[in-house]
Amino acid sequence: MALAEMCKARIAVHKSVAEDLIGKLQGLGCCEFVSRTPESTDGGAIVRLKAEQRRIEELLSDVRFVQRLLEPLEVNKESSFARMLGEIPAISLSELSSMADEEKFNAFVTILREKEKKMTECRADISRLKGLLSQTVLLESIKYPLEFFTTGTDMVAGAVYSVPKASVGALISQINTELGGLGEYQQLPGNEKDPSVSFAVIFGKESQEKVQQIFSDVSAGRIDVPKDLMLTVQEEKASLSVAIEKAEREETSICSEIAACADEGLSMARYYGDYWMILRDRIESMISAMPTEDVLIWSFWMPTSHKGAVEKVISGFDSLTEYSVIEPDEGEMPPTLLKNPSWSSCMEPLTLMYGTPSYGGIDPTTLMAPFFFVFLGMCFGDAGYGLILSGVFGYFLVKHQLSSTLKKFFVMLTIGMLCSVVMGALTGSWFGDSVDAFPFLSAFVPLKNSLQFLDPMKDPLTLLMISLGLGFVQVIFGLLIAFKANWSSGNRFAALSDQGGWIVFLFGLVLVGLSMSGSLSACWIMPSKITAILGALILVGTQGREKSGIVGKLFSGLLSLYNVTGYLGDVLSYSRLLALGLGSAAVGMVINLLAKLVVGTPYVGILLAALIFILGHSFSIAVNLLGAFIHSLRLQYVEFFGKFYDANGKDFTPLCNATQFTKLTEETSGR
Repeated sequence: MALAEMCKARIAVHKSVAEDLIGKLQGLGCCEFVSRTPESTDGGAIVRLKAEQRRIEELLSDVRFVQRLLEPLEVNKESSFARMLGEIPAISLSELSSMADEEKFNAFVTILREKEKKMTECRADISRLKGLLSQTVLLESIKYPLEFFTTGTDMVAGAVYSVPKASVGALISQINTELGGLGEYQQLPGNEKDPSVSFAVIFGKESQEKVQQIFSDVSAGRIDVPKDLMLTVQEEKASLSVAIEKAEREETSICSEIAACADEGLSMARYYGDYWMILRDRIESMISAMPTEDVLIWSFWMPTSHKGAVEKVISGFDSLTEYSVIEPDEGEMPPTLLKNPSWSSCMEPLTLMYGTPSYGGIDPTTLMAPFFFVFLGMCFGDAGYGLILSGVFGYFLVKHQLSSTLKKFFVMLTIGMLCSVVMGALTGSWFGDSVDAFPFLSAFVPLKNSLQFLDPMKDPLTLLMISLGLGFVQVIFGLLIAFKANWSSGNRFAALSDQGGWIVFLFGLVLVGLSMSGSLSACWIMPSKITAILGALILVGTQGREKSGIVGKLFSGLLSLYNVTGYLGDVLSYSRLLALGLGSAAVGMVINLLAKLVVGTPYVGILLAALIFILGHSFSIAVNLLGAFIHSLRLQYVEFFGKFYDANGKDFTPLCNATQFTKLTEETSGR
């Protein structure tokens, strides 16, 4: 249980070897470079580096473009799950560097962007043509050439209007009166439920204003006819259908051309992209330097345990570098790197999910690990489930080169499932009550009974007491951690008053409860009451110390006793250990009961029972594992961490050869 000790170093390096040196430090993966102050001016070397940075970012932008366009078309897909399991090519950095043909990639991207542009234009054209085709459907009943309603002729124009049904009679009368033989109209068929009716009107161009006024008087709205439509509706439909078919063939052809180069293009993008990401990270760290005319000066953090390795790398550039370990600036806080024993380091991702510990503070990883494993085992609570999942997770750990984070997660789940095996054996839960439910498993009954300590279905109260007892222990443990932290930092009065007072008070209350209920002998009643009163007096006398006046101090101290409800609520939260354990056992029993009910079905009974058993318990495993994990983690985050944990630190993010699609071999460490 500790945080890695960090130290700060500074190195001045001649610009001629700067890139080579930082490449070797990047291979070590243990140096986090500190950004320079904003007041720093850029020298020529920094200006060139920033130009190179922009070039690399453009290349990476092209890489993302290729991946976005080609991944849906990939034939030999590389699944994300497979990459997660470490099924990615192993290659050296020198090989990766030699593969990254920038000229070839740029030429490929140029061609691909042209094809994408054509494909986009085709799709836009298809969308436009289909839109026109859908509009011809609305105009299908018009008997006049659509030219009249778009450009018109030298003498004749037309328009389509939507008229409220209540105004149709008045409109027709007005058209006949005002236009006479100078125009004609067609009422278009429509839905009886529509509140309006469409009219197509043909008229001489000299009557255009008069027609507009007629329709305006009845609150009609004009329907625009696309200017691309010039022929009759039937002719336009036929023409548009042909054009759409042609555009779709062209689109299909372009998509086929793009798909044909998908595998090759993605291979380039992934390999080249990994290399360029390494270069980008390297250049970003180089830009953090304080520049002079010929020298770049870097400051960086590193674990003290890695000083020797860093100094060995730097010694290879002895004549062109000046290296020293320096003191941090005033108020500067080092980044945090977790350092835990192998058995508990698997819990580090869970700690970091909550927040990074402050440097010099408390790392809760090892402190919470035993509780989390026990709670996970209690919540899952089935030995059969635990055996299956520990085997599955163990298989992945042995057979696959997992990423660091995923490996820790699988180790954590494996340990948790082994705890579930123990808890299930102690409570007699093997795939629910399978051992007792199915006669062919009766040979295992003596073994199950010999291991069983408690039957929670018959005696849930005992398991509840165990759950609450564990909760009380963890809550007190959290207070003790905070007590030690305050004491070690010299704030001993706060330790005695803020944590010590509550520890004494809570212990006293629990002892009073146990002695009054008969769980402890009657001789404990008086010492328990004295302990509780002593704790209460400590709290009353100290918790109002920031208030002014004796009355204010005492009143605030008395009010602080109300916080006991919060601690009792925290302890009661651990009853979920009982609830989830019983839930898992109950679901297993129901599944077994259903399997027994159908086993006597003629011909298919055994098959149906086996199917219910396998599918039912698979579902139970998935659901209960999720619930057990979430609730066990919640107890750590809410009930435990809140007592002592300060998660205001900054993650240690060293410069390293980080890749996504390739795994660098060890020989890269010296580059």
